[in-house]
Amino acid sequence: MKRFTILFLLALLIVPLLAFAQADPQNTICRVLQYTKTIIAAVGFGIAIIILIIGGIRYMTSGGDEEKAGSARKQIVNALIGIVIVFAAVFIIALVQGFLMKADIPIGTDPCNII
Repeated sequence: MKRFTILFLLALLIVPLLAFAQADPQNTICRVLQYTKTIIAAVGFGIAIIILIIGGIRYMTSGGDEEKAGSARKQIVNALIGIVIVFAAVFIIALVQGFLMKADIPIGTDPCNII
């Protein structure tokens, strides 16, 4: 249930972009995907880094207790898995942008300017 709530809140961040896409001719599907990619990267990496830091602090303050250290180690591993998932999501969105723009996936440039 908690994951559904998080996904719902992230979807609410994207809905205004879709609503304003019709009013502004500059807001193409490419721009919406670009904004979505930026939001996913910022929120995902931010949350993962915070969880990673908290897990590191919990691991350092475990005081030799194996149960606390194991729990902190699991939290660190889960944060690293989250970072990999965010990287994959950003890559998949860039891949979709490349297919929609009928161009190669540019690295370090704005794919929305390629036509």
